[in-house]
Amino acid sequence: MVNSHLFALLGLSSFVMASCSGNCTWETITPSRALTWCSCYDRFFCAKLDVPLDYQNPSLGRASVPLIKLPANTTSSLGSYQGMILINPGGPGGSSVDEVQNNGVAYYQSVTGDNWDIVGFEPRGIYRSEPNINCSAATPTTQAAALSPRFVPDVTDDFFVDYIQAGIRLGEECREAVGGERDAGPHMSTTTNARDMLSIVDAFTTTADGERAVKPSHLLNYFGYSYGTFLGQVFASMFPDRVGSMVLDGVLSLDLPLGENITSITTPADGIIASFFVYCFEVGLSQCSFYTGSSVLDIFDRFNRSFVQLDAQRAKAENWANVTDLEAALLTMKTALYYSVASPVSTFSILSEAMLTLEQAIIFQQLPAWTEQIVAVIGDPTAAGEMDAELRLGTLCTDQSNKWYNKTLEDLEPAIEHLREVSIVGEIVAKSMLGCLGWSIEATDVFSGPFGGDTTTPILFVGNTYDPISPVTNALAAAKNYKDAQVVTVDAIGHTSRVTGNACQRAKVNAYFQNSQLPGNDSYCGLETGPFGITLNGTLEDIIDEAGLSRLVE
Repeated sequence: MVNSHLFALLGLSSFVMASCSGNCTWETITPSRALTWCSCYDRFFCAKLDVPLDYQNPSLGRASVPLIKLPANTTSSLGSYQGMILINPGGPGGSSVDEVQNNGVAYYQSVTGDNWDIVGFEPRGIYRSEPNINCSAATPTTQAAALSPRFVPDVTDDFFVDYIQAGIRLGEECREAVGGERDAGPHMSTTTNARDMLSIVDAFTTTADGERAVKPSHLLNYFGYSYGTFLGQVFASMFPDRVGSMVLDGVLSLDLPLGENITSITTPADGIIASFFVYCFEVGLSQCSFYTGSSVLDIFDRFNRSFVQLDAQRAKAENWANVTDLEAALLTMKTALYYSVASPVSTFSILSEAMLTLEQAIIFQQLPAWTEQIVAVIGDPTAAGEMDAELRLGTLCTDQSNKWYNKTLEDLEPAIEHLREVSIVGEIVAKSMLGCLGWSIEATDVFSGPFGGDTTTPILFVGNTYDPISPVTNALAAAKNYKDAQVVTVDAIGHTSRVTGNACQRAKVNAYFQNSQLPGNDSYCGLETGPFGITLNGTLEDIIDEAGLSRLVE
């Protein structure tokens, strides 16, 4: 979401102006070993830091790390200039540069305080970084009775096979195009990105901004979400004595980025789906078009009557004439549910319409038209819709030391079956890993532990009780590994606290960045305004249990 705030360049201090070399674009910036900013894109400052391509072999060549800065407000009511916060919005493969341009004022400075510079840097290999991993290949793929009350239709093996085959084709093309020792492919690991962050901090300390910052400029101040929490933990474990104020929100289990286990990340997803029916019941038909009956279970049963008819596996086994339509509709519905559990506040109203129109499409036998309509909103959920997958795989697969390379669908069956057992959208999660079965490029530098350390500054972890990918239990487990680290628990639904708009959480993060204040015993943030603009009474766990929807798979 693009922010609508304006930033007055006239408010910049002489220190900032002195470090700038004039207006510029990414195409006109020359990489430098010093952090030299130039005015760019109206309110921002841009730079390209020249760093070793391979920190373990500096003679191999150089790489360019693009950075963008939203400068601190020099007339901030919060007081003196604090320094620089690096951010990572997640991924892997997400652009921190775009994130700062789009949300620097509207989100980051509104949480941290506007007396901080907010700086995004492009991770290795992606978008504006050099060398680049742009090696996308065309990936053509094949397109894709009495039932128990909680029967869940499963996607067919074609879904997994298409993603695996697309990954193999992409992996082969990328190995040929960018797999050489001086190419981007071997240098995209999270470890290399952590070393880049250290280079950025080292360069910052020698600038005028670094000299005037209140917080020690040789320490990394950092705000990371989702995958960004893994990057933060890698940095903190490698360089504990260089950790400044660090907030890690939506903490990934280390099993996922290290390739040890993909089955522990969807357990809370069904609780979020269950909460949809609770919120829908509470607001009624005026705001939730799928509302029906006199209880939460009535609304769930209405959905389930449609959902169970998308039995693609049975249709394929029995050669139904509409098997292709059912496969496509089931995959689309599950993908829509998965996207909804990631950001419920902004998507539950859309999910309500999707459920309503699915019901009508089944009645009038118009599933292809329904699928086309929903795909126009959520994007193509098949392998054919995967755009720029190498931006994600280049980091994800190499961080795992290519553990999944050359595996087969048969090897993955136990994990897929477990995902099916824990969530009605569990299968959709598996696709994020399938490309690694074809990714053979190995990283030159991979940190695999041990994770933890006596950091100079205690880390603040944040987690939601119902996060489909990174529940607060991950944050609680991670915090034990770092000296004096603390956790803010947010009773909320969605992936990271950012999507919840929880005022209590924002206040605690602000106090940490402004005053180095940890929450102590006041570390719990209760349920606040949620989807459809209402606030439920109680805790989410109790509310979902009371509704009889603690499990959607039986």
